Amino acid sequence: MKTDLSQQRVNYDTIAHLYDEPIRDHAVDENLAQFLAARPSYHPLLVLDMGCGTGKQLAANRPHFPGAVMVGMDLFAGMLRQAQRRGQGVCWVQADNIAAPFAGGSFHYITNQFSYPHVQNKLRFFAETVRLLKPDGRFVLTNIDPWSMPGWAIYRYFPAAWALDEQDFLPVDRLVVMLEQAGYGRVTFSHRHLAAPTSLADFQAYASARHRTSQFIAMADADYAAGLAAIERDRQQWGDTAVIESEVCLLTIICEKGLY
Repeated sequence: MKTDLSQQRVNYDTIAHLYDEPIRDHAVDENLAQFLAARPSYHPLLVLDMGCGTGKQLAANRPHFPGAVMVGMDLFAGMLRQAQRRGQGVCWVQADNIAAPFAGGSFHYITNQFSYPHVQNKLRFFAETVRLLKPDGRFVLTNIDPWSMPGWAIYRYFPAAWALDEQDFLPVDRLVVMLEQAGYGRVTFSHRHLAAPTSLADFQAYASARHRTSQFIAMADADYAAGLAAIERDRQQWGDTAVIESEVCLLTIICEKGLY
């Protein structure tokens, strides 16, 4: 099945070499560690990262789960080229999340981090994760929750970012219902709220690199330029060291397939 990349929110082939930077480094996946601790008989553990990007999560996991079979799947060849330079012992596969090239029941654990908003047919994507999981398998989705972080500085200076996220993300209650409709027997979620104050100078430097967020890339050029101009006006008025308040809310949804 061929996917039209022009229909994607962001074409990551064009920025993969920029996207792979230290601020996106990952620690070991604690949810995977907890899953395996409760199921020590799963050997080898079969893990799939859907929308793996440049592979940083699997690379971080690899030393901690030496017996596991790990697969990273992404739609964009550019991202996978970066991943291949990083991850020995990981199988990297280019494919669409809604049509993975694996047999049903191939994996114990599937994760999707910070990429589900890019998937247009979300119900089909979630149903695909159900298909791919073995009985008693687990799917973990991690992303920001726009509705729980109205004080995010990016929304303040770039209102178009909120308009995009309102369209592409789902509120938690709708996500849970959709995941249950897809076939999960048990769906739970948790939030982690993080205060993220920053100096105007640092925020301006961050926002001036457009690849830093998909919202910057997806919004119209005029909206992006207007946001940068607003930051510059405040910096001129308040000074480089002025601190602006910001917040981020991380959402984790854990989905259990069940035993049958």
